[in-house]
Amino acid sequence: MRVTQEPINITDVLKDKFFRIPVFQREYSWNLEQVSDLYYDIFEAQENESHFLGSLLLYKEANNKTMEVIDGQQRLTTIFLLLFSIIEEIKDSSSFASASEKLKSLIFTADPNDLLGQNFSLEPRLETSKRDKQLFKSILKGEDYSIHKDGRRNSHKNLTNALDFFTSKINEIREKDDLEGVLEFAQKIIKSKFIIMTAEKQSDKILLFKTVNARGLELTQGDLIKNELCRFISDNDLDEMIQIWDDVRELIEDNKGKLDTFLFHHINSLDYIQFERKELDKKRKIKNWDKKNYPPVPEKYLFDMYCRVIERESPETFLKTLKSSSKDYVELINPSNNQVYLSSLKAMGVNKCFPLLLDVKNKFDKKEFENFTHLIDSLTFRHSVLRKDPKELEKFYYQLSDFISKKEHYSESVNKIKKHVNFQEEVKFKDEFIVLRPKMSVSKMILDRIVRLSSESVDWSNRDTHIEHIMPQKPAGEWLIHYDDDIEKYKDYINRVGNLTILQDKKNIRARNKDFIDKIKYYSESRISITKNLGDYKNWDFSQIEKKQADLYELSKDIWNCKKLN
Repeated sequence: MRVTQEPINITDVLKDKFFRIPVFQREYSWNLEQVSDLYYDIFEAQENESHFLGSLLLYKEANNKTMEVIDGQQRLTTIFLLLFSIIEEIKDSSSFASASEKLKSLIFTADPNDLLGQNFSLEPRLETSKRDKQLFKSILKGEDYSIHKDGRRNSHKNLTNALDFFTSKINEIREKDDLEGVLEFAQKIIKSKFIIMTAEKQSDKILLFKTVNARGLELTQGDLIKNELCRFISDNDLDEMIQIWDDVRELIEDNKGKLDTFLFHHINSLDYIQFERKELDKKRKIKNWDKKNYPPVPEKYLFDMYCRVIERESPETFLKTLKSSSKDYVELINPSNNQVYLSSLKAMGVNKCFPLLLDVKNKFDKKEFENFTHLIDSLTFRHSVLRKDPKELEKFYYQLSDFISKKEHYSESVNKIKKHVNFQEEVKFKDEFIVLRPKMSVSKMILDRIVRLSSESVDWSNRDTHIEHIMPQKPAGEWLIHYDDDIEKYKDYINRVGNLTILQDKKNIRARNKDFIDKIKYYSESRISITKNLGDYKNWDFSQIEKKQADLYELSKDIWNCKKLN
């Protein structure tokens, strides 16, 4: 492995080389904030200094001129777009023809048939990842790239947004300082420097991946695992397999999930994973390797364990299983409004039970899965209200996942959950509930579940639907009396569940921080019972909030009571 002893400028980095972003790397992900940061960092550099671009980690392929970009692909791609924007600005000026050709020589390969070296084949020196390849190439070749632009892909939006940004900025420089100003800026770009680290052996390449990951740079656990997967796939199958992997990642991210989190939950949902963890511990010569580990695969072992899983299952089977699991996972992280129990878990921000739920969803039918999520929702909510140790609950979920690996253990698993709920603590649960002031998403979930008991529904997609603070967050009028009486108590009580209700009509917004007697006029017109019934209260103060919250407990106490489920 070779590392440059000091930073080298872009001219020397690009000279006589061809760069390829391998299929396992991500598409272009820089947004305008990152693009503009790079632009201004270079633009504002002093004349006698060079902007440092960071490190560029490469793997030299067998032909000695093609370089796989292990890390730095976002910066390198952006530099190519920036240089292209300058070439476009000066290309029609005969006075700057020489400068234009020199810049072209940096981002395009020379035509071997042109002995004078005055023309270029217009083949970019950088080949981006598969999904961006045609668009990026068309941009740099000055073609109509609209036919290659897919508006659904974030990477395509990012590429064209970066190009538009640079085009605009270069044009501003020209208007202010003519083409001489543009060339001065181009000089700053090519004087910018990288530290280059180059791997020449496959083993060094893998080491580079691990180094990048350990340093917390752009590569994620998912990138490392994808790279490892590529090693086991034949060239003929590579594109198809990588497409499946990218489809999985896109599905997760389109539903606002994180690939690494999914990979963590997926691997811990596999029946055999405890065994593989034991084998890994034996290989590492860890004592007491035969004990149960929870989670079986901690984040620090994720890459190593996925290497074992890929070898065990074969790449084809592994990807098929992963794709199926990703569809189930999306249901967990982005449930529909009628998936009440999963929506409740989402509101609580809970995901420690996901490996267990993935396992159950894979083994049992729809009704059994729904019952199981009801149980998990009840257990999780009660455990939270009672303020019990979340680590203890996480361990219980993993133990249950081990136990339920056999389908015949379903009924017994249900009984284990019921036992773990411990309904003997109902008095304590009530005491905690009636003083509850959770985060807003949980309060919203509690009110929504209570509304559903009356066969009513709330259209949360309606922008006029919102949670109303009866005693307002910004006190005015009569509320100032309560606020001045005890400021700390006021701050505590305004976010208690008993002080909240649901408004879903635009006219209700007018209630805001009006006196309670004026608010009742708006509440009485509501189609939601818990809001309409606020008219039964003659006034509103701390004691009324306590009474209301106790009333809500009586309404909701059976919601998280799963004794009768089987």
